[in-house]
Amino acid sequence: MSARSGGIPVLNGIRALAVLIVFSSHASNIFFGGALTGFGGGQLGVMLFFILSGFLMAFLYIEKVPDRAAQRAFVVNRMARIYPMFFLVVIACFLANRLGLNLWVYPIKSVRDVGEHLLFIRGYEVLWTIGPEVIFYALFLVLWRLRDRKWILATFVSALIGVAWLPMTLKTSNSIFELHEKLPYFFVGCALGTGYSKLAGDICGNKRWTKSAVFWTCLAIFGASSPQALRLILDVPKTLTGDPWPDPWAYPFYLLATAAVFVTAVIARPGILTNPTAIYVGNISFSFYLLHFAVLMNMRSIMPAHKLLSVALALLVTILLSSVSYFFIEVPMRKLIRQVAGRRTVDYALS
Repeated sequence: MSARSGGIPVLNGIRALAVLIVFSSHASNIFFGGALTGFGGGQLGVMLFFILSGFLMAFLYIEKVPDRAAQRAFVVNRMARIYPMFFLVVIACFLANRLGLNLWVYPIKSVRDVGEHLLFIRGYEVLWTIGPEVIFYALFLVLWRLRDRKWILATFVSALIGVAWLPMTLKTSNSIFELHEKLPYFFVGCALGTGYSKLAGDICGNKRWTKSAVFWTCLAIFGASSPQALRLILDVPKTLTGDPWPDPWAYPFYLLATAAVFVTAVIARPGILTNPTAIYVGNISFSFYLLHFAVLMNMRSIMPAHKLLSVALALLVTILLSSVSYFFIEVPMRKLIRQVAGRRTVDYALS
């Protein structure tokens, strides 16, 4: 772990919060018809993930000289982080579909489906987020190279954010083109990561109770912006409550609310996000994210009449499967890829 990453273990707690928001939303959709969070509530968790992704890239790398060796190390590190488990999930779903196994898996049924997923062109269900994440990696390489050219950098980022909020709809479901409207979250994350040291010292003062109060207030506002909560308390556009599906990404409010939760969490470091359980769930969050939807769907098939028990068991099974995949697939494959790539550097445990 680098010296820079070692000081903010709350980041794993934020990962845990994000993945549990996604899990809760999908559990609500699958077992309760969206009655708890509203359909699309899991997008709040994805927003947190995207800000966290940008933050970590800037926090860990922006101060390094962006020479060829450093950028190669960045690419190796990022792909080693996500690709092995993603590859195995895609291939496992393809084989399960081809063999006709009596399991619910992502509908990756053809060689073309496999190729589109592994090349980040398209993604079923939660797998759609991997494409934008990889595009973020490519964009960060550009930002990194432009870091000392302030006016060019500002123009580049402003232009992309402007395009992101243009009033247009892209008819390319679950593809890398869904990056539209997600870009501002990545850029805000990068800005927070770049200015973290100053930011942490200037907000909320030094009183711990003040920091904690601000965090809980921001979290309450964030939670109240879920589709179901909005439907109950405010008269808002149907695009935010699900007609036919909520699309909050184009509303700057969500960017501000998500950034506020992220910033105040990093500064306040509340116990709910820094306890050993939260940090552990954060560590296994990538496998958790990839696996939880299939676990929920299969649990519904097994125990359709016991909804609360099914959700509880799905959570337990997801944690167990994610732990196994983290320790026996993610970590070993990450080390192997780095060794094969000849990368002799420390492991960024939070990256």
